[in-house]
Amino acid sequence: MIAIGTQYAWNLLAVTAMSVQCSMAGLSVAVARKSIGIEYPDMGSGRFSSKLTDEQWLEFNNVMRVHQNYVEGLPVATITTLVSGLFYPKLSAISGAVYILGRFIYGIGYANKGASGRMAGALILDAGLVTNLIASLVGIYHVLSKK
Repeated sequence: MIAIGTQYAWNLLAVTAMSVQCSMAGLSVAVARKSIGIEYPDMGSGRFSSKLTDEQWLEFNNVMRVHQNYVEGLPVATITTLVSGLFYPKLSAISGAVYILGRFIYGIGYANKGASGRMAGALILDAGLVTNLIASLVGIYHVLSKK
């Protein structure tokens, strides 16, 4: 049996913060769109972006990639944080915070230095993600092995 205690609120806070952070990355794309003049639905490779200088194109695509990568990774991060939190709420919340910190560093690095600037943040966010993935699997294993 799984009982959800009050500490689980930290896991809920972590996934809520992830969602807010992802939305903020989306707002960065909107700001870049407006300042450079790329209209929707151009994702950085369409007709509007073909009118940009190389520098503008790279700047926009770096910001866009930060957001897209977050959108791609958010389902795994939220699911593993919520599932692992059922078994190990403190560990899961801390790992979620590590993921959020890593995402912040990833975003700053990628936006300012391009793909090579993302590595420090990627290592940090992956540490939080892998920890929650393993904790999820271990917790599920323990529940299933008690039957």
